Order: sequence, then C-alpha cells, then structure tokens
Amino acid sequence: MQERREDETRTRLLHAARVVFASDGLKRATIRKISTLARANIAAVNYHFGSKDNLYVAVLRDHLEQKLRRNPRDAGVCSLTSARGRLRAYVRSMLAQFTCDGDRVSERLGKLLSQEFVQASTRCFHAVIENYCGPSHTMLLGIVRELLPGADRQVVSRCAGSIVGQCVLHAHSREVIGLISPDMVLKPGNIDAMTDFIVEFSLGGMERLRAALPGHVPSRQREQLPELS
Repeated sequence: MQERREDETRTRLLHAARVVFASDGLKRATIRKISTLARANIAAVNYHFGSKDNLYVAVLRDHLEQKLRRNPRDAGVCSLTSARGRLRAYVRSMLAQFTCDGDRVSERLGKLLSQEFVQASTRCFHAVIENYCGPSHTMLLGIVRELLPGADRQVVSRCAGSIVGQCVLHAHSREVIGLISPDMVLKPGNIDAMTDFIVEFSLGGMERLRAALPGHVPSRQREQLPELS
C-alpha cells in the first residue's frame, strides 16, 4: 500500500511538472508550484527525483519516450524493406515527432526538448541524448552506409547529419518558416509530401556522392555492360 501511494505521488509530480515546466521553463519553475499542483509535500520532489533539474529531465525524457512510442523510427519496416524504404520511415518518424498535435503543453515541451538538443541546460540531460538519440542515429548511419557502399565514415556521418538537419529545421524554425514560406510549415496534412521531398533530395545528393567513389559504375554504363555467362 505504501509503495502504491509513493508511485501515485511520483506520477502526480511528473504530470504537474509537465504543466509547470511547459508554462514557466526550467529557471522560472519552482518546486513549490509543482508540489502544490500535484497536491504533494515539497520534500517529495527531492525524495522521488533528487532535484528540480532531475525532475525537469524526467519530464522531457517521458515526453520523448511518448513521442518515440507513437512514431518509432522503424514504423512499418520489416526485414525485406529496402534501404530507401527504411530511410523514408525514419524521416517520416522524425517529422511526425515535430508535428503539432494541438496539445499546447506537448507543443511547449517539444520546444524545450529541441532547445536541450541544441544546448543542454543541465548535464543530467546528456544521458537522455546518449540513451535515446544514440541508438536512433546508429540506425540512420546503417541506412546511409547501405545507400553509399564504399563511402568512408566521415561521408556517411555527414550525410546522416544532413538528413537529420533537414528534419529538425521544422522543429527549431517553425516561426521563421511560417513567415517566409507558410506552405512549408509542418502539419498533419503535408507530412507525407515533406517526407518525400527530404528523402528524394537526400537520395539525389547521395547518388552524386556515390558517383564520385572509386570503382563506381554509373547506372547508364551498368545497363550497357554485357552480362557474364
């Protein structure tokens, strides 16, 4: 019974912290305000999370986990899916993660999460980056290696970074995009079109790089090569 009450208190603190951090950010949010909203003792924050910073990281980690559960990087992918298909699933997953869902708290937490990826406000967040972004990026590197056989590590890494950069642009620059090119603002109605563009643009760039690799035979020449008997 005691353990159940403690779990309920932790859950209430986490839910209250979502609202407070979304409204006030890390610096202006107070443990007292969070505790009051959660109907919990102030000491409960330290008991369950250790500090306000740790609670902040827990909120963003929970938000990220929810986003990844709804939009896994390998959604719809199977062992027979081509590298191109896996790339599309990956890109669409990222864009879906950045698409506003009408929940203002979720939207604000998404912005805070994006800011942390640019410049972490607390060292505690570094573990979140390693645990969640590391495996995801490793998946993308594997896809790019398959699309660029023979490319060195630096080229593969730069291509993967370029793909991610095109996606996160929609998270970091939504307001600017809305001002200079409203049709590019990411929303549920255009997510597939934006996905297709990023994939085709990226594949075109990688094909250009692939053509410059030693031993590469252009597709037109491959079609003209005689078949081996």
